[in-house]
Amino acid sequence: MIRWAYAGMAVLGAALMAPAAMAAGPVLHISSHLAKASRVSVDGRPAVSAPGYGSVNTPVAAGKHSLKVTSPGGVAYTGALTLAPSSLMHWHGRDYWCVNLLKDQLEPYSHDECQEEVTDAG
Repeated sequence: MIRWAYAGMAVLGAALMAPAAMAAGPVLHISSHLAKASRVSVDGRPAVSAPGYGSVNTPVAAGKHSLKVTSPGGVAYTGALTLAPSSLMHWHGRDYWCVNLLKDQLEPYSHDECQEEVTDAG
């Protein structure tokens, strides 16, 4: 009977850990050089809010993406972004790509720029 209780706890523990493991996938670190908070939608998903002169992370996979950026003061554009697995930056068990929001365009970060941005922010 005790063996079954331990087995049940192991299964329950694995089930509870599964969402945490899935949440650890790669993220896009969005750094804003805009004065006001911006809304950023990746591939039509619900938008995340990037604070003015701040940053936010959102889950993303490798591949080609479309980012729609809007912010008070007339900032409104859609930019294309290609994320290659070979350019992932690894830090503290997490994988990052980085992009900068400018007034009228996206600016993808190099691996080294991404490392500097993420390690300074976190």
